[in-house]
Amino acid sequence: MKRKSWHLNRRRVLRSTGVCLPLPWLEGMAAEQPAPQRRRFFGGYFAYGVPMPADDAADRMEHGWFPMGEGRDYVAPKMHDSIMPMREKITFLSGLSHPSMRGTSAHKGADYFLTGADLLKTYDKQSISIDQYLAQELGSETRFQSIVMSSMGGVNRPYRSSTLSFDRSGRPIPALNKPAEIFRRMFGQVTPSEQNALVSRGSIIDEILHEARDLNRRLGANDRRKMDEYLSSVREVERVTERSKRWQNTPKPNVNSDALDLDVNPTSPEEYLTVMYDLLVLAFQTDSTRVATFQTACEEAGQTDSFPSAIGLATSSHKLSHEKKNYADVARYITFLNEMHTKFIGKLDSIQEEDGTLLDNTLCFYGCATSRTHQSINYPIILSGGGNMGFRHGSHLHYGDHVPLSNLFVTIANQLASPTERFSDSTSDITEVLG
Repeated sequence: MKRKSWHLNRRRVLRSTGVCLPLPWLEGMAAEQPAPQRRRFFGGYFAYGVPMPADDAADRMEHGWFPMGEGRDYVAPKMHDSIMPMREKITFLSGLSHPSMRGTSAHKGADYFLTGADLLKTYDKQSISIDQYLAQELGSETRFQSIVMSSMGGVNRPYRSSTLSFDRSGRPIPALNKPAEIFRRMFGQVTPSEQNALVSRGSIIDEILHEARDLNRRLGANDRRKMDEYLSSVREVERVTERSKRWQNTPKPNVNSDALDLDVNPTSPEEYLTVMYDLLVLAFQTDSTRVATFQTACEEAGQTDSFPSAIGLATSSHKLSHEKKNYADVARYITFLNEMHTKFIGKLDSIQEEDGTLLDNTLCFYGCATSRTHQSINYPIILSGGGNMGFRHGSHLHYGDHVPLSNLFVTIANQLASPTERFSDSTSDITEVLG
């Protein structure tokens, strides 16, 4: 087709907002072929479960988490008021869980939430998380294969994980938790020292692998197995290093940080969670990554345990979660977390792309691995977005207590990446979330 004088280039950007933003799809761009669809995944987690007054309790709709009724005619409790304007872009799921972990009573939720691994007796069975499974394919064209974030940072320790993400060998991926550092990594200039470090790291890895291969030939069977596990870790570092080298000369998106309070920390919970979610929006919007996870709080004592202070509660989130009669305060706190997540998906839905909104091209999976504290069944889950990837919303879907959550992960993998029949402990897939 001949290009007319008024046809606009799809790659033209607007710069006045502080971030170089692509123009929305306009009729004047009709002469060009549309860009390939960008499929994205977000996995979010909150700690300690939710308030669950009995169905016949007077405060059921005032303080409960789970909707009443099933299908499209459900009624959501008050704590979900903020998200209800987006009802047709969200799905509530209940009843799902990871079978092998239903008997645990400890705070292991983040460790297995996205993996479905059997960690009840040993951590050796930890496996890849669904985000990293997707990142192997979705992350091939972006600077960062995935972005892993949490309010606590790092990995913490087994059964008190401060990351949701685990690599192909089941090793935890350290989470980032400092806004200024996250922004610098995504949008700051690559310094000469960082470039030199990549070269040095590559040389060291080459030397380690060479010596290890020579040593491996002289080891017994058990030692070779241990050495293979070690070499797998080294090769993972090698892979990340080579990826970073390929991207170091590619200019990063031009993003102005003036509107972001990058110095905030978890002692100011609302401001901190706001900027962390905003960084995730920017990561997707600039196509810096297409896979991200965020653990809002760790099931561990620390700064994140004081998040209820954001709404004037002088008690820890852990203590709140053990309330069994008066749910007013814990409901206020979970409402606060819900509102923060709602603002995040609302921002995704406000950003136009050629074929819809950022939310239409991003599947958001958000929830917890306990219903009440210490009850590792009936996970509270909200699925949102992904409309352009075949997901259809507007319902509350309830499943029996024996349906593995990994069945949903199979569906997610099939819609976002290459088809698969199995993920972790799955037994089937879940098609009710699809159109």
